[in-house]
Amino acid sequence: MILITDLFINLGILLNILILFILWKNGRNAYHYKILFSIFLLLLFTLICFLGYIHKNKIIFFSTFLFQDVIPITIGPLLFFYVKAIFLSKKKLLYKIRTIFIIPVLYAVFASIPKLIRMQKDPNIFSHLRSGLENAFAFSIIYSLIYCFLALKILNKGRHLIDNHYSNTDKLDLNWLKKLLYGTIFIICIDISITIFELTVGDFEGAVFPIAIVVVVLIVQLAYYGVLQTEVLTPEFLLKKHGLLEKEEEINPNKLETNINQYDNENEMLDLKQKLESGMQNQKWYVDPSLTLQPLADKLLITDKKLSYLLNQHMNTNFYDYVNQYRVEEFKNKLKNPKFEQYTLIGISQECGFTSKTSFYRAFSKYNNMTPSKYKKTLIHTKNNITSSLNTPKA
Repeated sequence: MILITDLFINLGILLNILILFILWKNGRNAYHYKILFSIFLLLLFTLICFLGYIHKNKIIFFSTFLFQDVIPITIGPLLFFYVKAIFLSKKKLLYKIRTIFIIPVLYAVFASIPKLIRMQKDPNIFSHLRSGLENAFAFSIIYSLIYCFLALKILNKGRHLIDNHYSNTDKLDLNWLKKLLYGTIFIICIDISITIFELTVGDFEGAVFPIAIVVVVLIVQLAYYGVLQTEVLTPEFLLKKHGLLEKEEEINPNKLETNINQYDNENEMLDLKQKLESGMQNQKWYVDPSLTLQPLADKLLITDKKLSYLLNQHMNTNFYDYVNQYRVEEFKNKLKNPKFEQYTLIGISQECGFTSKTSFYRAFSKYNNMTPSKYKKTLIHTKNNITSSLNTPKA
């Protein structure tokens, strides 16, 4: 078990350093980069501390112990601030930082530092990391758990906002961040379970091993996004739009009731819907892969707020779904056209406005309950049956 954990930890350290290098190289001054950099720096020190613990190296262990001990209480608030930093300006965040990090600071002063002092005097420091009342202090991690759930709530709201602004979300995919949050919640739950076990049953000296392995698995997954999808790892697009959440009142259907008299003119909405559908059908606005809410609103000579209201309230859809349904139907029409027989499925999808195989397959499957490949096979099978029945001589 020690050899496997040692291998995992060393792999995690190397990948963590790689992620830190990418973050440092791509955005030293951006506020959200700094938060994410801090998170991975704490993870690096935590892994190094685990390595010192496994190899019973006092110098490595003691020099990184405080980081390892504080990160379970700090990771939740840090992730919460990172998610907020994607959508909000720096000014909106700074005034809350001091209050949120009071608990981690108190934990460091009254739990971590006394624990470090005790262990330095203990000849059996590597037998177990916690004892006695320190197990109760470990429940402070619930504070971090709460902030992870709050971060998920903001992320889900952000997903709604993205779908209301963009028709292609390949570079706007925040699923990696959702996985990071769920992974962190899973690790926290493991830690809480171990604490309960130790308080009720007895010491669990191998506690560091499962936690270390899960942490590394999480880092390996994030390294993929960091190395291969750097733009996804640090979504500048939202910051360049001056913070979508700051405009939430403009597009959130639940908050549009205050402006209902401004937009809720049935005749006007029907007229706008007609113009929108006419433009989509006749001018094929949807084939533009870079189409977003604002340019489409400009084509209709209305504000993006009004267009969002039309889609959400009167058409029961969002911008992303509305545009991509047209793209999917265009793909199906082109697939039947002999002119596109030599095109690949991806080639045809790009002609319809999709920018990647992933987004195309996801959208097509959502609206047709089958993959494009299966749909093509069904189409060919139907065509062959018709041809066969036409060629069959009548009795």
